[in-house]
Amino acid sequence: MKVTEPRYEIPSRPHFSQKVIPALYEQAKTAVVHDLSKASAVALTTDGWTSRATESYLTVTVHHITPEWNMVSHVLQTRPIYEQHTSTNLAEGLKETVLEWKLERPGTTIPVTTDNARNIVNAVSEAGLGPQIGCFAHTINLASQKATGLNQVSRLLGRVRRVVSFFHRSPTAAHILESKQEMLNIPKHTLINDVTTRWNSSYDMLERYLEQQAAVYSALTEKALKKNKDISTLSDQDVKIAEEVLEVLKPLKTLTTLMNTESTPSVSMILPLKTTVLNSMAHNEQDSPTVREIKAAITENLKNRYSACHDFLHKCTVLDPRFKALPHVDDACREIIYNNLITEITTMEEQSEEAKAVSSSPVTEHKEASSPPVKKSAMAELFGEFFKTQVGNKPTLQLVKEEVTLYKAVDCISLDSNPLEWWRTNEPTYPQIAKLAKHYLAVPATSVPSERVFSTAGDIVTASRSSHSAANVDKLIFLTKKHES
Repeated sequence: MKVTEPRYEIPSRPHFSQKVIPALYEQAKTAVVHDLSKASAVALTTDGWTSRATESYLTVTVHHITPEWNMVSHVLQTRPIYEQHTSTNLAEGLKETVLEWKLERPGTTIPVTTDNARNIVNAVSEAGLGPQIGCFAHTINLASQKATGLNQVSRLLGRVRRVVSFFHRSPTAAHILESKQEMLNIPKHTLINDVTTRWNSSYDMLERYLEQQAAVYSALTEKALKKNKDISTLSDQDVKIAEEVLEVLKPLKTLTTLMNTESTPSVSMILPLKTTVLNSMAHNEQDSPTVREIKAAITENLKNRYSACHDFLHKCTVLDPRFKALPHVDDACREIIYNNLITEITTMEEQSEEAKAVSSSPVTEHKEASSPPVKKSAMAELFGEFFKTQVGNKPTLQLVKEEVTLYKAVDCISLDSNPLEWWRTNEPTYPQIAKLAKHYLAVPATSVPSERVFSTAGDIVTASRSSHSAANVDKLIFLTKKHES
């Protein structure tokens, strides 16, 4: 370039890190703040992670529903945490987020979806936010780990894990297994090794082993592999127990897959899904001792979850047209939930009217002081007392009750339908309920939106780029996720 164009100065690394990236960040941040300012209510998710440079970060994402009933999500920030991960330090990070991004709304709270760690649960409360919603995927993972941690199940998984690890380590064993799969006409699937932090990987490992057990048994009888005395196949009793374990854990596996595949699983799904899981764990006379033990462990761990935010979750559920019939509760509870809906709508309208009165009163006084009274027209003089002009459409308690009764009577939509699409069409019919639906249905059921940032962060803070400053890590992640959305 010095020969081609001597006057051109090649941009340096500091030019990008100190000028280009900050400028792009400020431009994108201004657009996001403007977008959020139009949202009537927002919800947050948050989670922590550690980079390759062993720096701890707290990621926060925000979610809201637009006037057109589209769900919008933004990754707000990924800020370093240099102190211990105490609830006080995490609370300070959350309060800074709310202040910096102007998330406060008068008369509304900011729900936060997190994992079930005690420090972040307490931090949400200390920050003046809430309610705190435990990530449902994490909750199911904890309950399932109680089952896989039972002695008999744990020993079974250990034996399968040793066999799987052996075939993963030995190229010879892997080749023999592949030849046996072809000979026995079994799908050429590799064995799956589980990850301790993800219970569904243990389920997948066990399921794949049972699929491949004939090929595994045949491979281990080969002369080249017989010398491995510590590797043995499962007995018939072990296979029976494995099949029972898979059967009893299948609803949780389906639910975990659902949570991972849904683009924006709403918090309205939590109570119906929890009830479904608990019903599937009901004891049966035909259950073996192992199955009874698994069901008891899962039920014990799951039954008291979400008790602190039960009322909030009931409102979320009733505002979802898929679940508004509330089949998981009794008639008395159902009536209370709908009555609470009426109460909240009327309270919200009263607060709105008071806010309008407060905001308009100084202007009125100023006008009265500075302007002479407006002269009435002849029509106003003649009919003004008898035919008062109706300003706005202030809903009365009776109108709210009628609207809720009408909403309650309409049929639920199919479980595969999009509740936001239904509300887009039916908002004119239920305008007061729709206001609440925009608040409650924007709350995510899982903290997955924050966790998904970790993979993006891993592509940015790589082994060869681990010296990024924390400020640039935050800006690069924000810009990357903004571009993706």
